[in-house]
Amino acid sequence: MTHQYIHVVVPKDAVDKVIEIGECEGVSLAGISAPKGPVRTVSFLSANKAQQKLLDDLQRELHDTEDWRIAISPLDALVSKKDEDEEKEDDAEISETREELLSQTSRNATLTPTYLVLVAISAVVAALGMINGDVAVIIGAMVIAPLLGPVLGAILGVTLGEKDLLFRGLKAGIAGNLLAILIGAALGVILPFDVTTNELAARASVGFETIALALASGVAAALSLTAGAASVLVGVMVAVALMPPATAIGLFLGKGNWWMAGDALLLLAVNLASIQFSGQIVFLLRGVKPRTRYRQAKVQQAIRFSLAISGLLLIVLAGLVAWQIARSS
Repeated sequence: MTHQYIHVVVPKDAVDKVIEIGECEGVSLAGISAPKGPVRTVSFLSANKAQQKLLDDLQRELHDTEDWRIAISPLDALVSKKDEDEEKEDDAEISETREELLSQTSRNATLTPTYLVLVAISAVVAALGMINGDVAVIIGAMVIAPLLGPVLGAILGVTLGEKDLLFRGLKAGIAGNLLAILIGAALGVILPFDVTTNELAARASVGFETIALALASGVAAALSLTAGAASVLVGVMVAVALMPPATAIGLFLGKGNWWMAGDALLLLAVNLASIQFSGQIVFLLRGVKPRTRYRQAKVQQAIRFSLAISGLLLIVLAGLVAWQIARSS
C-alpha cells in the first residue's frame, strides 16, 4: 500500500486553502465534492512518503478553522505510467503515519469485555497446555491472546505524549495479566497436576537468553506497527512472553509453591521490561514523534525518564537472573 486517499472535510470558504496545502510533491488532487451545503470534501491521492507532511500541514493550517475533519482511506493498488526510478521508490519500506498508528493502537489497547473474555480463554487454554505439556495447545492459546495492543498502546502513549493512550494501555495490560494470574490460581486449586512438568518448570526458569528473546519481541512488535505489516504472528510472539508466565504464577500460587511463583513473576517482569525498552527504542529510531515542536519538547523528558526506568529495571532484573542462575547451579 504505497498510496492512500486523504479526504479533508472543511467549510466551503476553506477549500482554496486546503488545495494550496496539497500542492506538494507526492500529492495530487483527486477531487472536490459537488457544491452543495456549507461544507466540501477535498480528496488527495498521496504517496506514502508525503502522507505525514500533508497531514501535519493540514492540521497546522486548519487549526483555527471550525468544523473540519480528515479521513484516511487505504488504496489497495495504483496503476499509472511511471519510470523505473519511481517504481523502485514506491517499493520502499512502507511506514504508517502518526494518525494511523494512534487510530490502530487505540482500538487494540482498550479494556473491553471482549478483551477480558479472550484473555480468560487464552489463560485457561495456556494453563491446560502447560499442565499437560502440550506445546501445540500453548501456541494455540497465544494466537487468541490480545496482549499486543495494550503493550504497544503504553509504549506509543509515552512516545507521542498521549496520556490517555498510555493509561488505557497500562489499564488493559494490568487487568489482562491479573486476570490470567487469577484464573491460573483457580485452576491450580481445582486441578491435580505436577508443577515440575517441563512446560511449567520452564516458566520458573529465567536466563539471559530470556532477556534477548523479550527484547526481540519488543523490536518485532514496534516494527510490525510502524511498517504497516501484519501483526498476528508478532502478537503471538509477544503473547508467548507474557501469557504463560502470568498464568504459571497463578498455577504455582494455587498449589502453594511460592518459590516457583516468584520465579515466574521474575520471568514476567523481565519480559515486560525488555519489550517496553526495545519497543521504545524502535519508535525513536523510526522517527515516531508528536506533530508540534512544543509537544516534542515536552515528550522528550518523559521518554528519557521511561527509558531510564526501564533500563534500570532491566539491570536490576538481570542481576536477579544472575542470582537465580547461581542459586540453581
